Amino acid sequence: MSQKRRSKERRIISLILAAMLILCASMFAACTGGGGDETPDTPDANGDAQSGVKAGGTVIVGQSAEPITLNPDGKMDDNLPAIAQNVFHRLMKTNNKQEVILDLAADYSVSEDGTEYTFTLPDNVTFHDGEKLTSDDVKFTFEELIKQVGQASASFECIEEISCPDDATVVFKLKRIETGFLDNLAYNGAFILPRHVYAGKDWNDADSMMTPIGSGPFKFVDWNKGVSITLERYENFCLGEGLPYLDKIVFSYISDSNTAMQSFYNGDLDILGIIAPSSEYDKLLNDPAIISDKVIYPSRFYVGFNQKDDLMKDINFRLAVAHAIDSDDMINKALKQIGQKATAYLSPVFEWAVNSDSDAAVPAFDLDKAKDYLEKTGLKADGNGIYATVDVDTYNYEPFPELALVLKDQLSKIGIDVKINMLEYAAWEEKVGADRNFTMTLEGGYQGPDVGAVAQRVKGDGILNYYNYDNPELNALLEEGETLPTHELRAPIYR
Repeated sequence: MSQKRRSKERRIISLILAAMLILCASMFAACTGGGGDETPDTPDANGDAQSGVKAGGTVIVGQSAEPITLNPDGKMDDNLPAIAQNVFHRLMKTNNKQEVILDLAADYSVSEDGTEYTFTLPDNVTFHDGEKLTSDDVKFTFEELIKQVGQASASFECIEEISCPDDATVVFKLKRIETGFLDNLAYNGAFILPRHVYAGKDWNDADSMMTPIGSGPFKFVDWNKGVSITLERYENFCLGEGLPYLDKIVFSYISDSNTAMQSFYNGDLDILGIIAPSSEYDKLLNDPAIISDKVIYPSRFYVGFNQKDDLMKDINFRLAVAHAIDSDDMINKALKQIGQKATAYLSPVFEWAVNSDSDAAVPAFDLDKAKDYLEKTGLKADGNGIYATVDVDTYNYEPFPELALVLKDQLSKIGIDVKINMLEYAAWEEKVGADRNFTMTLEGGYQGPDVGAVAQRVKGDGILNYYNYDNPELNALLEEGETLPTHELRAPIYR
């Protein structure tokens, strides 16, 4: 599409209430009929007359930062999933309602004892280099991601054995019941990779996989470092001739949110793709030329403490910070009232698992309590009333700078001086995620389609637990919750 034409068409944003993440719309369909209303009928050469969709064109998507690597199963990388979901398949995926649906798999069954999952694959799937995808590629992917400790490895340590009775069948034998197994297959880090391309490579080496080969609707074309990544339609996509509809998708990297917004308004971006400045929310929600929506999303903004630090591991200090945070003030000032106040530790998306009792609520804003807990640490105020000076590492894109400034102001009221360290995502991932070289961090992130995915952030061995937090009682509960088959049985554990 030309810029002129794009400027006349309705452009897309999704405002996500819980974390205010701006997401790309799903731009492709599954290989099977299992995707429900996400799977369109196969169009003719001119598109799908029934739906009014025309074939062809280029969609340009904004992103605030570019990926570190293009291996979707190696290192954790929040800037890769939108690209990976268009280049690769997972066995299962989620729709925008957080429901797990079929992706690569044509069908699946579960044994009566809940420990064996059998997936049937379609027989018309090829990778972008023309090689056929078989059950052996699925087996290779999961055995290798466990071996190389990929980002999702902890989610699949429950696998005892993977077998391939034939090219179209793969069987996962689990060590125990794993209630969230399908959810984990639909999460990041479980994309199917071709053995003939990825065997023998270091999956955690950022330089080892810069030309990805997948089986999805779009194939990788070019990475113009610091500028964009371009994908183009895969002519032999398994769903059939005519799909995907688009010719190309371009992911354009614009770190400054104001610049990105201007590009969006000018028609240079079709999908905003970034977290918008809060000053733009009203316009984005009310402009009839823009497609927008507000949904509850299982993602949070939160402060993390590195508990290898003597002060951070003092629960009195953490409680002082917690009681000094005024979430209403955060939402009003940093998010311009587009957000939902957290009252419990689990996302409200998982209502069945949330404990609504008052004694289970997050610490309420209470400056007197905050000051009392700070005194219990044994810290003494200096002549300026400062008990401690702490560094807070956060991202340099919306809305984290605004959130950090409000946090700094709030903690100053109890004598904690905050030094804000704003980092590009890759630098934050290295400093906080890899090296654990931080004191406090302000961050956010998608929790996953199943409530049990919270374990990645708070369980002692959680892959996203950067905080050295290790609570044996909590660990045991999280492990028990993963083995129970129904919401009714799981609810008391998570509550």
